[in-house]
Amino acid sequence: MHQSIEKLTHRLQQPLPGKAAQKKMAASSRQYDFSKYQPNRRTREGGVLLLLYPQQEEWYFPLIVRPTTEKGVHSGQIAFPGGKREPVDESIVTTALREGYEEVGIDRSSVQVLGQLSPLFVFASNFMVYPTIAYTPEKPVFTISDLEVAELLEVPLKQIESQLTPKETLIKTKQGLEIQAPYFDFEGKAIWGATAMMLNEFLTVWREVKKI
Repeated sequence: MHQSIEKLTHRLQQPLPGKAAQKKMAASSRQYDFSKYQPNRRTREGGVLLLLYPQQEEWYFPLIVRPTTEKGVHSGQIAFPGGKREPVDESIVTTALREGYEEVGIDRSSVQVLGQLSPLFVFASNFMVYPTIAYTPEKPVFTISDLEVAELLEVPLKQIESQLTPKETLIKTKQGLEIQAPYFDFEGKAIWGATAMMLNEFLTVWREVKKI
Protein backbone atom coordinates (compact mmCIF):
# COMPACT_ATOMS: atom_id res chain seq x y z
CA MET A 1 0.00 0.00 0.00
CA HIS A 2 2.91 2.33 0.69
CA GLN A 3 3.94 2.05 -2.96
CA SER A 4 0.58 3.53 -3.98
CA ILE A 5 1.27 6.53 -1.77
CA GLU A 6 4.66 7.09 -3.40
CA LYS A 7 3.10 6.91 -6.87
CA LEU A 8 0.30 9.25 -5.86
CA THR A 9 2.76 11.79 -4.45
CA HIS A 10 4.69 11.78 -7.71
CA ARG A 11 1.51 12.06 -9.82
CA LEU A 12 0.25 15.06 -7.86
CA GLN A 13 3.37 16.98 -8.88
CA GLN A 14 2.43 16.57 -12.57
CA PRO A 15 -0.26 18.52 -14.51
CA LEU A 16 -3.68 17.76 -13.04
CA PRO A 17 -6.98 16.86 -14.76
CA GLY A 18 -8.44 20.10 -13.41
CA LYS A 19 -11.74 21.47 -14.70
CA ALA A 20 -12.29 18.61 -17.16
CA ALA A 21 -12.61 16.17 -14.25
CA GLN A 22 -14.45 18.61 -12.00
CA LYS A 23 -17.13 19.44 -14.58
CA LYS A 24 -18.18 15.80 -14.93
CA MET A 25 -19.80 16.11 -11.50
CA ALA A 26 -21.06 19.69 -11.86
CA ALA A 27 -24.70 20.39 -11.10
CA SER A 28 -26.99 22.29 -13.49
CA SER A 29 -29.91 24.56 -12.70
CA ARG A 30 -33.07 25.31 -14.66
CA GLN A 31 -33.01 28.88 -13.34
CA TYR A 32 -29.41 30.06 -13.43
CA ASP A 33 -26.32 29.72 -15.59
CA PHE A 34 -23.65 28.90 -13.02
CA SER A 35 -20.87 29.69 -15.51
CA LYS A 36 -21.65 33.40 -15.14
CA TYR A 37 -20.44 33.38 -11.55
CA GLN A 38 -16.74 34.19 -11.21
CA PRO A 39 -14.33 34.93 -8.35
CA ASN A 40 -14.46 38.55 -7.22
CA ARG A 41 -12.86 40.88 -4.69
CA ARG A 42 -15.04 39.43 -1.92
CA THR A 43 -14.10 35.83 -2.69
CA ARG A 44 -12.47 34.12 0.29
CA GLU A 45 -10.05 31.21 0.38
CA GLY A 46 -10.90 27.86 1.92
CA GLY A 47 -8.97 24.65 2.42
CA VAL A 48 -10.31 21.09 2.58
CA LEU A 49 -8.60 17.84 3.47
CA LEU A 50 -8.83 14.50 1.67
CA LEU A 51 -7.04 12.16 4.07
CA LEU A 52 -6.25 8.61 3.04
CA TYR A 53 -5.78 5.99 5.73
CA PRO A 54 -5.62 2.17 5.70
CA GLN A 55 -8.29 0.00 7.26
CA GLN A 56 -8.90 -3.70 6.68
CA GLU A 57 -6.29 -3.63 3.90
CA GLU A 58 -8.23 -0.99 1.99
CA TRP A 59 -7.96 2.77 1.63
CA TYR A 60 -10.52 4.94 3.39
CA PHE A 61 -11.08 8.68 3.69
CA PRO A 62 -13.35 10.72 6.00
CA LEU A 63 -16.24 12.92 4.97
CA ILE A 64 -18.53 14.90 7.21
CA VAL A 65 -22.20 15.83 7.17
CA ARG A 66 -22.68 19.51 7.95
CA PRO A 67 -25.26 20.36 10.64
CA THR A 68 -28.64 21.51 9.39
CA THR A 69 -29.11 25.20 10.08
CA GLU A 70 -31.36 27.97 8.77
CA LYS A 71 -28.57 30.23 7.52
CA GLY A 72 -25.89 27.79 6.38
CA VAL A 73 -25.41 27.80 2.57
CA HIS A 74 -24.09 24.23 2.71
CA SER A 75 -26.34 23.16 5.57
CA GLY A 76 -26.84 19.40 5.79
CA GLN A 77 -24.49 18.63 2.91
CA ILE A 78 -21.68 16.09 2.77
CA ALA A 79 -18.22 17.66 2.64
CA PHE A 80 -14.54 17.14 3.22
CA PRO A 81 -13.27 18.44 6.55
CA GLY A 82 -12.32 22.04 5.87
CA GLY A 83 -13.15 25.71 6.15
CA LYS A 84 -12.08 29.32 5.77
CA ARG A 85 -8.45 30.34 5.74
CA GLU A 86 -7.69 32.34 8.87
CA PRO A 87 -4.99 35.01 9.35
CA VAL A 88 -3.06 32.61 11.61
CA ASP A 89 -2.72 30.04 8.80
CA GLU A 90 0.70 30.06 7.16
CA SER A 91 -0.71 28.47 4.01
CA ILE A 92 -3.87 26.96 2.61
CA VAL A 93 -2.44 23.53 3.50
CA THR A 94 -2.22 24.73 7.10
CA THR A 95 -5.90 25.66 6.84
CA ALA A 96 -6.87 22.16 5.71
CA LEU A 97 -4.87 20.49 8.49
CA ARG A 98 -6.18 22.86 11.15
CA GLU A 99 -9.77 22.32 10.08
CA GLY A 100 -9.24 18.57 9.99
CA TYR A 101 -8.14 18.74 13.60
CA GLU A 102 -10.88 21.12 14.75
CA GLU A 103 -13.74 19.28 13.04
CA VAL A 104 -12.86 15.61 13.41
CA GLY A 105 -9.74 15.51 15.62
CA ILE A 106 -7.15 14.47 13.01
CA ASP A 107 -3.71 14.62 14.64
CA ARG A 108 -1.60 16.84 12.39
CA SER A 109 1.66 15.33 13.64
CA SER A 110 0.76 11.96 12.09
CA VAL A 111 -0.26 13.36 8.69
CA GLN A 112 1.96 13.37 5.61
CA VAL A 113 0.91 15.91 2.98
CA LEU A 114 1.16 14.42 -0.53
CA GLY A 115 0.09 17.36 -2.68
CA GLN A 116 -2.90 19.35 -3.83
CA LEU A 117 -5.65 19.15 -6.40
CA SER A 118 -6.90 21.99 -8.60
CA PRO A 119 -8.70 24.85 -6.83
CA LEU A 120 -12.45 25.09 -7.30
CA PHE A 121 -14.62 28.20 -7.15
CA VAL A 122 -17.80 27.60 -5.13
CA PHE A 123 -20.12 30.43 -6.13
CA ALA A 124 -22.85 29.63 -3.57
CA SER A 125 -20.58 30.66 -0.70
CA ASN A 126 -18.12 32.73 -2.77
CA PHE A 127 -15.11 30.62 -1.81
CA MET A 128 -12.10 29.52 -3.80
CA VAL A 129 -11.47 26.07 -2.34
CA TYR A 130 -8.08 24.37 -2.36
CA PRO A 131 -8.07 20.59 -1.74
CA THR A 132 -5.08 19.08 0.08
CA ILE A 133 -4.34 15.36 -0.31
CA ALA A 134 -2.69 13.72 2.68
CA TYR A 135 -2.01 10.32 4.19
CA THR A 136 -1.67 8.78 7.60
CA PRO A 137 -0.28 5.24 8.14
CA GLU A 138 -2.92 4.32 10.73
CA LYS A 139 -6.61 4.97 11.12
CA PRO A 140 -7.06 8.28 12.97
CA VAL A 141 -8.75 8.48 16.34
CA PHE A 142 -11.63 10.72 15.34
CA THR A 143 -13.10 13.27 17.74
CA ILE A 144 -16.09 15.06 16.27
CA SER A 145 -16.93 18.71 16.89
CA ASP A 146 -20.67 18.79 17.58
CA LEU A 147 -20.85 22.42 16.47
CA GLU A 148 -19.43 21.77 13.01
CA VAL A 149 -20.19 18.12 12.27
CA ALA A 150 -23.52 16.29 12.39
CA GLU A 151 -22.04 12.94 11.31
CA LEU A 152 -18.69 11.44 10.36
CA LEU A 153 -18.59 9.15 7.32
CA GLU A 154 -15.69 6.72 6.91
CA VAL A 155 -15.73 6.05 3.20
CA PRO A 156 -13.99 3.12 1.45
CA LEU A 157 -12.20 4.58 -1.56
CA LYS A 158 -12.85 1.39 -3.52
CA GLN A 159 -16.62 1.81 -3.12
CA ILE A 160 -16.61 5.30 -4.62
CA GLU A 161 -14.03 4.45 -7.26
CA SER A 162 -16.25 1.67 -8.61
CA GLN A 163 -19.01 4.16 -9.51
CA LEU A 164 -17.90 4.81 -13.08
CA THR A 165 -21.30 6.14 -14.16
CA PRO A 166 -22.64 8.73 -11.68
CA LYS A 167 -26.27 8.71 -10.69
CA GLU A 168 -28.31 11.91 -10.95
CA THR A 169 -30.96 13.40 -8.71
CA LEU A 170 -33.07 16.55 -8.47
CA ILE A 171 -32.11 18.64 -5.46
CA LYS A 172 -34.11 21.57 -4.11
CA THR A 173 -31.87 24.04 -2.32
CA LYS A 174 -32.75 26.30 0.58
CA GLN A 175 -32.64 29.22 -1.85
CA GLY A 176 -35.44 27.65 -3.88
CA LEU A 177 -33.32 26.45 -6.78
CA GLU A 178 -34.01 23.14 -8.49
CA ILE A 179 -30.66 21.57 -9.32
CA GLN A 180 -30.05 18.47 -11.42
CA ALA A 181 -26.98 17.00 -9.78
CA PRO A 182 -24.76 14.02 -10.53
CA TYR A 183 -23.66 12.35 -7.32
CA PHE A 184 -21.67 9.54 -5.77
CA ASP A 185 -23.74 7.23 -3.61
CA PHE A 186 -22.50 6.23 -0.17
CA GLU A 187 -24.91 4.08 1.80
CA GLY A 188 -27.88 5.93 0.37
CA LYS A 189 -26.35 9.37 0.95
CA ALA A 190 -25.65 11.68 -2.00
CA ILE A 191 -22.16 13.19 -2.33
CA TRP A 192 -22.77 16.02 -4.78
CA GLY A 193 -21.78 19.60 -5.61
CA ALA A 194 -18.28 20.91 -4.94
CA THR A 195 -17.34 17.84 -2.91
CA ALA A 196 -18.21 15.50 -5.78
CA MET A 197 -16.34 17.71 -8.25
CA MET A 198 -13.14 17.69 -6.19
CA LEU A 199 -13.53 13.99 -5.45
CA ASN A 200 -13.88 13.20 -9.15
CA GLU A 201 -10.59 14.92 -9.92
CA PHE A 202 -8.94 12.84 -7.22
CA LEU A 203 -10.47 9.64 -8.59
CA THR A 204 -9.18 10.51 -12.06
CA VAL A 205 -5.67 10.87 -10.66
CA TRP A 206 -6.02 7.74 -8.51
CA ARG A 207 -7.07 5.59 -11.45
CA GLU A 208 -4.00 6.79 -13.36
CA VAL A 209 -1.79 5.89 -10.39
CA LYS A 210 -3.19 2.37 -10.27
CA LYS A 211 -2.18 1.81 -13.89
CA ILE A 212 1.47 2.72 -13.27
